Amino acid sequence: MPAVPWKRLPFVRLTAVVGLLLVAGEQFPLTRLPMYATFDPQADYYYVADATGQPLACEKTFGTSTANVKKMFRTRLATLTAPRGADEKSATPDERRRTGEELITYLRDTGTRRGAAVPAGPVRLLRVEVRRGATGGFAQTEELLAEK
Repeated sequence: MPAVPWKRLPFVRLTAVVGLLLVAGEQFPLTRLPMYATFDPQADYYYVADATGQPLACEKTFGTSTANVKKMFRTRLATLTAPRGADEKSATPDERRRTGEELITYLRDTGTRRGAAVPAGPVRLLRVEVRRGATGGFAQTEELLAEK
């Protein structure tokens, strides 16, 4: 029987890789990622809404995702609070409002430069905190950070 080239037997290669992984077990870098194994007791997200509270599609309107809105807000807030040694949790309502208004201005300018239909009226930046409820399920609180 002629020798079968290694390239022609993908099943043999797959079997070899699976065997290697079984032998290696849970050793780095062949380990399960615990990324979603546990959940924090609370999480938050940010979104932008019009004056009536209707959420705006950030990607379409401003050219960025809501994940980036959250990052931009936190970065700007950290820059504002750093001189006094504060962090996001100890930021004052005025610092949060000023940061939010600055971010809304930036988002409007970005959307306008892209030629998007940016709302003419007031725009709101909101933060929603989601946490486990005391009796199960989830509870959430919404905070108006800024309106401009």
